[in-house]
Amino acid sequence: MGFSGSYQNDVNNWLAEVNMDLSEFNSLAASLTWKLATTPDETTSEQAMELGVVRNKWKNRVCDSRVRKYWLTPNQKRMMYLLCRGPRFSEEISRSYIDLMGRLAQNYNSEICFNKSESDAINEHLNMSKLINPERCLYGEPDLEWLMKRTDLNSEQLKWIWMTWHNFVGPKIRKLYPIAVKLQNIAAQNNGYNNMGEIWQEELEIPNLECEVFNLYNQIKPLYVLLHAVVRYKLLQKYGSDVVDSEGPIPIHLLGELTNCKTPDLFIPTNNRKYVGTRLVLKAEDMYTSLGLPKMTNKFWKYSIFQENTNTSVCHGTAANLYERDDFRMLLCAKVTMEDFYVVHHEMGHIEYYMAYKNQPPIFQDGSNSAFHESIGDTIMNGVMVPQHLYRLGLITDEQLFNNGLGDFLLLQQALSKIPELPYSLTIDKYRWDIFKGKIEPKDYNKEFWDLNYKIRGVIPPQPRDEKYFDAGAKFHIPDNTPYIRYFLAGFLQMDMFNSLCKLSICGRNVVENRSNDCPDIPLHLCDIYGSKRSGRKLEEMMSCGSSQRWTKTLNVLTGKGYITAKPLLDYYQPIYKWLKNYVKLHNIPVGW
Repeated sequence: MGFSGSYQNDVNNWLAEVNMDLSEFNSLAASLTWKLATTPDETTSEQAMELGVVRNKWKNRVCDSRVRKYWLTPNQKRMMYLLCRGPRFSEEISRSYIDLMGRLAQNYNSEICFNKSESDAINEHLNMSKLINPERCLYGEPDLEWLMKRTDLNSEQLKWIWMTWHNFVGPKIRKLYPIAVKLQNIAAQNNGYNNMGEIWQEELEIPNLECEVFNLYNQIKPLYVLLHAVVRYKLLQKYGSDVVDSEGPIPIHLLGELTNCKTPDLFIPTNNRKYVGTRLVLKAEDMYTSLGLPKMTNKFWKYSIFQENTNTSVCHGTAANLYERDDFRMLLCAKVTMEDFYVVHHEMGHIEYYMAYKNQPPIFQDGSNSAFHESIGDTIMNGVMVPQHLYRLGLITDEQLFNNGLGDFLLLQQALSKIPELPYSLTIDKYRWDIFKGKIEPKDYNKEFWDLNYKIRGVIPPQPRDEKYFDAGAKFHIPDNTPYIRYFLAGFLQMDMFNSLCKLSICGRNVVENRSNDCPDIPLHLCDIYGSKRSGRKLEEMMSCGSSQRWTKTLNVLTGKGYITAKPLLDYYQPIYKWLKNYVKLHNIPVGW
């Protein structure tokens, strides 16, 4: 054996030790994170901080090693790249940053409390006696979030809920957020980046990401603008011209979400009460196992939390990988809504991904990129929302199933839920990229946030907002410091993946492999993939790659191509696009804002 062969053996052994260390760090961190989410206490919080500091020192030491990169194999180079990219925190900055993130989370998850006189005044003015209990404090998630989704509230009640949450949480987040930006940028510059936004974009491994996402958005913008026009027209009919401008942006509090831009739940009546809690999760599991994907594990059923719990500090739907063999969990505060039906399928998609790549080395135990991780559950959800599967679940009747218009109605509900998420995701991260670059300064945080919302989304706040507020901070992912453009890209990836699963299910071949005309041309939004083991095998093959290779190669496993395209999404919603155009023309509805 020559010198290079001996060196390779040394590197292999060293990387094996690195992977073992990383596995231990991942397991400890996941366990502490779960405790903080379910049964938080000061000791656990301190342990999490110390673990973060120790892990950071370990990472810096590993990445400072004298491994000769030009002698590494491609697999070894990717390991080192994934491990050592990103910010480099000194111990002092690491402690400051971890402490700061804990304070941000505490501020976001704190309760809003009212004394009796305040509650009486609110109830007298807004007639909200059934909504506000003077003896009970409220959380943003889930309490105010659930209130916003009620369809029986008037515009003043919705405005009060929106203003209460944003006025409460935003200023508290604003005090800390510029410090978090500064610390992250210092850590980014310590590793050769200009700012933290560059690191967020690098994780997705898409060159010229900002240009790419705006190019994708411009392709679907005509669909969004039509949807915006019809929603505005409907809201104008409901609330009147004193509240809604027929040609202007939509007041955001009318859209049924605390922070996002969706419409109130217009879903058809269902019998979904029988799917509360564990039964709801079992039905989601059945969809995945019908494709040949594995069942949830015994530890999943033992440790997961499916309903609101008095000890739980977090109500944001979460899938947890404990990095111990077969220990995967779910946390959510499920009630009887179609959104919870979606959340369960989405989070279970994360868990199926965890299980698929669990045999990879620890460095590769992650999604091909974060957008892939957000795509799996939504890909499957497209198969759930077809009339055939809803009937299989008992959520629609015989009469509804054989109604020729049901498929298009369901598609409209999908469009109302999913399409607004795209400009919203783009707005959230364009805003933060510009903050990291210094293009948006703290003195203009709120102004620039609403300027972007107006420009990209066509929405405005219920009333003018000044700089004492920080309305972006009312979104969970801002104080949690989670990049959001992954959800934008996932909106396109999920349609491409679902298109391939559909072709595999119906034709027995990948869409790219299908060169002949012997495959039925079924509208994508009506494609039933339930029970297709062929589709499941291909999906699992793609997921099992983890992060061991670039996403372009991984995507090619399932779709036969290595790029993101808007075409499957546009094909999926083509019937709705035509319907919206006709509806706008028929009612002479202004388009744009």
